[in-house]
Order: sequence, then C-alpha cells, then structure tokens
Amino acid sequence: MGTVTSFNLDRALAPAGAIAGMYADLSAKFWDQPHIAAELIELCRLDLAVMHKAMAEQAERHPAAKGLPQAKIDAVLNENWRGSALLSDSEKALLDFTEYYFMDPQSIPDEVAATVVGLFGENGLVCLVEALGFIDSRIRLALIFSTLSA
Repeated sequence: MGTVTSFNLDRALAPAGAIAGMYADLSAKFWDQPHIAAELIELCRLDLAVMHKAMAEQAERHPAAKGLPQAKIDAVLNENWRGSALLSDSEKALLDFTEYYFMDPQSIPDEVAATVVGLFGENGLVCLVEALGFIDSRIRLALIFSTLSA
C-alpha cells in the first residue's frame, strides 16, 4: 500500500464558488446537532470510509470527535467492531445501520431501524440517515477528485 495523503475536498470544491461554502457549512451541521454525538457520527464516517476503501478518509479524524478512543477507531478500521467489547450496543447499532445503508438504503431491515429509533429516537434516525447520505457523498466526491488529481 502506498503512502496515504490527505485530500481536502473543500479546497477542491472552492472553484465552484458560493455553493462550495454552503456544502461545507451543511457538512458542519451533522457534527453539531443534539441527536447523535459527534464521536458516534465519526465511527459511522470511518465505517463508510472502510467500505469505500477510501484510505485518505480512513486516515483522517474529524475534529469534532476528538474524544473518540483510538481502540474504538481501530475496531472499525480493522472491521472487527461487531465482536469488540469496547463498543457499546448503541455504537454497534449505528454501525450496523451504516453498513446496511452503504449496501442499499432501501434494504435496511425494519428491526435495524427500530433499534436506532429505540436508542436515539425518531429525530436521531432522521439525523443518521441525513448524515450518512451527506458523508457518503463527501467520500465519493473526494475519491473522484483525488483520482482526477493523481
């Protein structure tokens, strides 16, 4: 595996003008909302990065999630979070939902969604779906732009 370098998507999008700023502003909202802690959103972001095989994204850490223990990060990056005693049931429920979302958002079983609702409420579920969609789009854009600039 080659050296992983950081890729700044916001800088790559800057030539788009005001819309790039709005995109960055919207991105910030998912990290500062009352329904799901930033550390949990970060675990989901890392899980999406693993599934996309987005090495630069896996190497990054969102500043809003600075309290996330490295052992939990490693469990997600090494794809052994399901069997890890370090992750709570809440964290595992979000990661389970994330993996179904990655495969096909329409394939998410009702019981998986119900578990998230039971832990985080309806607003938490809506926040998770919106955050995953947005994070997934950022990872995909970063992969496209980094491929074009390589």
